[in-house]
Amino acid sequence: MTPEDVRDVTFSRALLSKNSYDEAEVDAFLDRIEATLRGEDTLTPDDIHDVAFTHPGVGRRGYTKDEVDTFLDKAAATLEAR
Repeated sequence: MTPEDVRDVTFSRALLSKNSYDEAEVDAFLDRIEATLRGEDTLTPDDIHDVAFTHPGVGRRGYTKDEVDTFLDKAAATLEAR
């Protein structure tokens, strides 16, 4: 995985807020992953595994949990392989 892969990833928006993560929180964390891959931040695989995002709130849609979780697993594996 490259920094560009992180920057360019897109996620579907979930129909129900309970099955989704707040988009702004996920985007901010992806920025940190991208920076780590560039050597500008110090996230560890454990940081990625331990991150917790909130739900977007009633009436708001967010990123689909399963897609985000799968991508984060790949990001953590990339950092573990370094």
